[in-house]
Amino acid sequence: MKFNSLRFKAIVLYSVSLVILLALYGWAQFGTARVTEDEVLNNILRYEADDYFNRYDADPDTRLPQMRHMRAFNDPEQLLPEFRAKLPMMRDGVYETSGPFAIPGPDSHNILVRTYPEGDRRLYLVYDASHVIAEHSCSLGSTSIMVIYFVFTAVLGTLLVFFIGKIIFYPLDSLAGKLRAYAPDDLDRVFSESERRDEVGLLASNIQNSFQRVRCFIKREQEFTRDASHELRTPLSVIKGAMELIRLYPESERPEMQKPLDRIERSVTDMEEIIETLLWIAREESGDVAGSTFCLSEAVEGVVQSLHPLAESKNIDLVIELEGDDINTAPKRAFSIVLSNLLANAFNYTPNGSVGVSLKGSVLTVWDTGMGIADEILENVSNPYVKGENSSGFGLGLSIVQRLCDRFGWIFYISNRSGGGTVVSIDFSSTKGET
Repeated sequence: MKFNSLRFKAIVLYSVSLVILLALYGWAQFGTARVTEDEVLNNILRYEADDYFNRYDADPDTRLPQMRHMRAFNDPEQLLPEFRAKLPMMRDGVYETSGPFAIPGPDSHNILVRTYPEGDRRLYLVYDASHVIAEHSCSLGSTSIMVIYFVFTAVLGTLLVFFIGKIIFYPLDSLAGKLRAYAPDDLDRVFSESERRDEVGLLASNIQNSFQRVRCFIKREQEFTRDASHELRTPLSVIKGAMELIRLYPESERPEMQKPLDRIERSVTDMEEIIETLLWIAREESGDVAGSTFCLSEAVEGVVQSLHPLAESKNIDLVIELEGDDINTAPKRAFSIVLSNLLANAFNYTPNGSVGVSLKGSVLTVWDTGMGIADEILENVSNPYVKGENSSGFGLGLSIVQRLCDRFGWIFYISNRSGGGTVVSIDFSSTKGET
């Protein structure tokens, strides 16, 4: 049983409550026993005083009351030194040297003070209750009994609470265990607990319905991505074919035509890359993409080579530093999409500067000397549709990179360089393979 589980907390709470209630009950019982004993002793003193004065009315020379552990005085000078100064000034009544209304004196003494009928002197009955507590009092024996009763009841109650809690929380524990056992992407799950007519059944039913809704949302997203990507291929094919026809005309060789035509071709290429990325993501999330094993340095070289014409067209110095031949087990296409998006961003926002790609083991770094990212959007730049003022894109490139990194457990970090530009680092160690 885990210490942070709901069942453990409930058992601890009920057990502590039980112990507190038992302690309060024992304290009340002990206090009641002591009060009862004091009242019995006070009644004994009253009875002895009444009996004495009845005999005194008949015979003024009758003896003072005599009783074990009790002493009688009618002369204040005969009192114990602790009572000699206080008792003569007190009114008639019964007093105690223990308890909330105690008078000064030796502990565990009950005293009765009563004035003689003539009013010239007083009777003092002093009962030493300490001997009674030590020898005959039930409170001392009851204390031991109550301690044993308290320990026994607390242990038994805790065990009962544990077993009852185990029975009560079994359906919830079963539901939690099933949730832990299921894979995150296993949304076709059915919980038997949803048939229950209690709170656990309501919780299981709601969780099950939530999984079904998420499954429907994901399915619609995948279908939309797949269908939209396929539909976008048709106009791109038309544009691409038209560009090839335009290139056949001699007028396309004119300098003023080259620049816009090159821009159109680059845009078509970018759109094709985006469509391929969306299609791949849709297939990967539906489980249609198998894993692979590839060399990181070779994959970097392949992506850089495919984008090298874009760097040349922008007069960008490309710096490549590759160290190590680490093997990775993630889909190679996912790695290519990540690096392609990072390099495309670096090329687009670095006019006449430098772009660097560094691979050390499983850590990839892409840096540039471009305009950098505004501080106010740097923290959220990997969110969808977040982009800078000078961006001509849709703000999806880094969002796709972040999404793939989250999917495979890669560590993604982006920041501005001190000398200008941006630096992005990604650690692919989570999918590192054996060399």
